[in-house]
Amino acid sequence: METVTRLRHAQQRILKIQRRLWLAQIAMWPTLAVAGTVTVAGVVVLLRRRSAGGRHELPESPGAHRVETVAEHNGQVSHDVSPT
Repeated sequence: METVTRLRHAQQRILKIQRRLWLAQIAMWPTLAVAGTVTVAGVVVLLRRRSAGGRHELPESPGAHRVETVAEHNGQVSHDVSPT
């Protein structure tokens, strides 16, 4: 009888371990799907930021970023950006 009891307990332990492995495998797939989606979204955001549309472009109006030098009263020259 003792041998049968030990076999039954061993079988119950094996089933418990199999059940835990099965649950871990089931939980793994949604986790991988979410991680993949987040990774793809991050790559898309980075590529859009680096695209030419996201860079600063000069305005079409002439002289908009004109730099003028102004001589100050102490003899130093400073650069002044005018908005016109």
